[in-house]
Amino acid sequence: MAIPKVLFGPKARQDVVSQYTIALVRGLLSQADCPSCTITSTSRTPADQARAMYANIVNLGVTSQLALYAPAGDAVIQEYVKARKAGLPAASIIAAMTSKVIEMGPGNVSLHCADPGKLNVLDIAPSSLVDPGAFHAAIDAARQAGTISRFFAPGHHDPAFHIEVPQP
Repeated sequence: MAIPKVLFGPKARQDVVSQYTIALVRGLLSQADCPSCTITSTSRTPADQARAMYANIVNLGVTSQLALYAPAGDAVIQEYVKARKAGLPAASIIAAMTSKVIEMGPGNVSLHCADPGKLNVLDIAPSSLVDPGAFHAAIDAARQAGTISRFFAPGHHDPAFHIEVPQP
């Protein structure tokens, strides 16, 4: 098989993903016999984090997202609930959520807001993989080996493969 391709979606910042992480993802793709993947999200600003959380709440529901986040993220979700009950338009809800992300500390809300020099956080679209099940197995093996600190598989709470890679 040729060297797997790691592609980036329009909202994913390629400049914050290390060569170490790219090599790791290529290795996972090779193990899963997948020729490519698309990274849909990487490091986020507070506004990007609020936008992503808003979209996931709209698509997956408040309850689903409350199960995903720790208390700081839950506070941002509650800001959504409050603004929605007030009848605010989407742009105003996202602005209120952005303010809450900043107030809570972006890295406390999501590791997508963490320092990418210490931790690369990626979301990979399952639809971009030839065999998502084999990719999941490769990720699990990498987590057990310690090269990936944490991951979430697509499902009820997260629409993508969420992978956290500590940097050497």
